[in-house]
Amino acid sequence: MKRMKRLIILSSVLCLLVSPAIMAQESVTGIKGGLNLSSLTTDGNDDKNLKLGFHAGLYNKIAISESFAIQPELLYSVKGMKLDYDNSTMADGETKFNLNYIDLPVKLVFNLSEDFEFQAGPYISYLVNANLDTNAEVLDYFQIDSEDEVDRKNFNTLDYGLSFGLGFDLQSVLIGFNYNLGLNQVAKDDEPSYDLLGDAKNSVIQVYAALRF
Repeated sequence: MKRMKRLIILSSVLCLLVSPAIMAQESVTGIKGGLNLSSLTTDGNDDKNLKLGFHAGLYNKIAISESFAIQPELLYSVKGMKLDYDNSTMADGETKFNLNYIDLPVKLVFNLSEDFEFQAGPYISYLVNANLDTNAEVLDYFQIDSEDEVDRKNFNTLDYGLSFGLGFDLQSVLIGFNYNLGLNQVAKDDEPSYDLLGDAKNSVIQVYAALRF
């Protein structure tokens, strides 16, 4: 796993260093944003506990040839998971566990046709903060509606993984979806967060739209 971590970070940095050397090629810059459906890969956390979030930021698509391009991105991304209490006799509601990151994916883009592309590449992320957002009713009487900060020191500051997706070029607008597979556990060993999450990793489905500058 340590070798994989070094490989992903090295690949991301190398792509960023190579990008200026090919800037003479056609380059497209724009903004993108959309929805996140995120989870943490823990036992008992199935698809019904996907948490709704968002991502937004900038991208730069640099053509290498007619068929290939490099696309670095800089995004703010809200990840995490949702815990439901619907099956509890004591409470009814949910808690959203939010992990807020700055993401740096660097993707190799394969143009499958004039308006259809496949994207794949590594990403690295920096954890900005974490919080718990609870909205629940206890014993059909007490209402809990709170948002509490969680000590960031309980979690690994850096995340890394792989991103895969498809994009559709509609000239003025690009739309698509990605799947980001985290390869680093979220919680730090020997911290209280590890007792709750174990070796859970980020898993995020993204649906986005992008506009060129």
